[in-house]
Amino acid sequence: MSPAGRAPAMRIQEANPAGLRLQWSPMGHSDFLREIIVLYGLAMAIALVMRRLRQPTLVGYLLTGVLVGPSGLRLISDPTLVEILAEVGVALLLFTIGLELSLKKLWRMRQLVLGAGSLQLLATLAAVVAVLVSSGVTLQVSLFWGFLVATSSTAIVMRLLQERGELDTAHGQLIIGIQLFQDLCVVPMMALLPVLAAPGAGQAVQILWVLLKSLAVVALILLGAHFLFPKLLRAIVLLRSRELFVIAVIFFALGTAWGASRLGLSLALGAFLAGIVLSESEYGHQVMAEILPFRDSFNSLFFISVGMLINLAFLRSSVALVAAITMLILFGKVMTGWLSVLAVGFPSRVALLAAVALCQVGEFSFVLLREGANLRLAGESGYQMFLSAAVLTMMATPFLMQVGPRLANRLSSKAGARLGRLAPDGKAAELRDHVVICGYGMNGRRMARLMRENQLPYVVVEMNARLVRAAKAEGEPIYYGDVSNPEILKHAGAQNARAILFAISDPAVLARAISQTRQLNPDVHIIARIKRMEDARELREAGATDVVAEEVEAWMEIAVRTLRLYGMPREAVADLLATIREEDYEMARILPLPGQPLRQLWHLLPQVDLELFIVAPGSPLEKMTLRTLDLRSRTGGAVLAVVRGSQVIHNPPGDLRVEAGDQLVLIGSREQLAAAFQFLREPESRVGTS
Repeated sequence: MSPAGRAPAMRIQEANPAGLRLQWSPMGHSDFLREIIVLYGLAMAIALVMRRLRQPTLVGYLLTGVLVGPSGLRLISDPTLVEILAEVGVALLLFTIGLELSLKKLWRMRQLVLGAGSLQLLATLAAVVAVLVSSGVTLQVSLFWGFLVATSSTAIVMRLLQERGELDTAHGQLIIGIQLFQDLCVVPMMALLPVLAAPGAGQAVQILWVLLKSLAVVALILLGAHFLFPKLLRAIVLLRSRELFVIAVIFFALGTAWGASRLGLSLALGAFLAGIVLSESEYGHQVMAEILPFRDSFNSLFFISVGMLINLAFLRSSVALVAAITMLILFGKVMTGWLSVLAVGFPSRVALLAAVALCQVGEFSFVLLREGANLRLAGESGYQMFLSAAVLTMMATPFLMQVGPRLANRLSSKAGARLGRLAPDGKAAELRDHVVICGYGMNGRRMARLMRENQLPYVVVEMNARLVRAAKAEGEPIYYGDVSNPEILKHAGAQNARAILFAISDPAVLARAISQTRQLNPDVHIIARIKRMEDARELREAGATDVVAEEVEAWMEIAVRTLRLYGMPREAVADLLATIREEDYEMARILPLPGQPLRQLWHLLPQVDLELFIVAPGSPLEKMTLRTLDLRSRTGGAVLAVVRGSQVIHNPPGDLRVEAGDQLVLIGSREQLAAAFQFLREPESRVGTS
């Protein structure tokens, strides 16, 4: 059987008598332009259909290649021209990946990148090699196929996470960390392909020599680019010419790619290194903004060229085998990913969500496949088999990520509590009237510090084992576990808590956790933080007392600062924003759950608030009576109670004298309370002492 490395050339020869790969065709410019128009027109139409079907546009590009290719309608007379542009597309694709692969970001996520990322990749690689070697395949070829299966699609998964609003969730950050490690590993994988294709004699020595040589070349390119690129870009930026800046960026990307190829590396690897260097410069974000349109235009041609290599006749004759391999890849990657994430210390639900998202074959696998095919590491049948199966795994990803949360919730409900040795002291369930903080990110940490500084009882629940260990070492009352699991909530004492604060970002987990919490404690005050206002109603229906939407509150703060710039009075700004906030949250206001106490009904009385005013030592309020203050007639607000030490004076009499340290519980509308606070801070000008 002919090797896959000659397969593309053979198909090209049928369409082009010259039979030479990457050789410019003698056809006219108008013919070339017509074929590019055909490619982009079909790609646009098919990608539009894919988007309507909620499939990745990348799959649409692959199907476009199948349709126009030699085994389809044969609309392209000279595929070598497409391959030339596709090579540029691959270089720009890896260049932008390098731009996104900030070394600072890698260092911040080093626990996830090096921990979960290395385990997932090595486990998948080991599983593929074990299966193939036991089937009689050589170790070198088995490693090659392992490289192809081990990587996942950054383009597809990142887009789906963004659309689902899950980039900042626990499993979203975990997926990003693993994919960063996979992207990094493409570099040594591409460097090792020539070694795997070499004869077996002296293999170990040759591998070591190639790795050392590759590292030396990479270091040379990185050092040269690090000292040269920023200086040149700085000089170009001073000229204030956007066109020159864009040309310079493309020159750096393709020039580094060409230089790397002359030193024995691949074009794509050189562009990747150039992107890493520029990501650390002060112009990294601007470079990304300028290069994205070129990247998207050219790398679509790369995926089209890959689709053109798919042999439909082979696929029809081997459909059962292709389906079996597809299922084996999906199931194998889910299992290795799930076990790898569990080994790092994440709960079963998070591990399964991450594993499902990473179970497809990645776009870099096509880059490795083309390189390996040229080196004759795969036969024609294996080449076609993997190509077809890879496309099917990509097409299955949106569906699998949609059903993943339901499977993960079922798994979580059966997993039981996972506190074990990470629980602080096992006494949280004995607490009364405390606060449960769910999530120990930035918001959770700040809330815990606030509770600690004010000597208020609280416990924290977090599912990141590394954070739990670090916080526990600092004396934090923290539990390890998934807050959507009722057993975890029981161990945290949710049934006896006064309030539960959800400082996590996963709407699907929030709804389930809030529902479980409400069943455990119908009277508890539940506060949930969300990013998007559109998720608010679902959480209120699940039982949340208060929902705080980041997009609303952030916009409010921006509005305050903008209006104040134009001199609008602070009171007028507060009144205006109070009305707008009420309108924004109106959509999330629902009827209360049956059997809830009166404090759960505050959302039915949006104009009524409770506030606490603390009388500081030396305040002019000292020794005044409540009757003298006459707060109700002056401001509309009223003193509902006075907290003095451990004593609570309900419905205080008018002759009660105010003392330093008293806490006045005020009730009224927002406007009345604002007036009451202003009055209580400066009562001398309006009230005489009694």
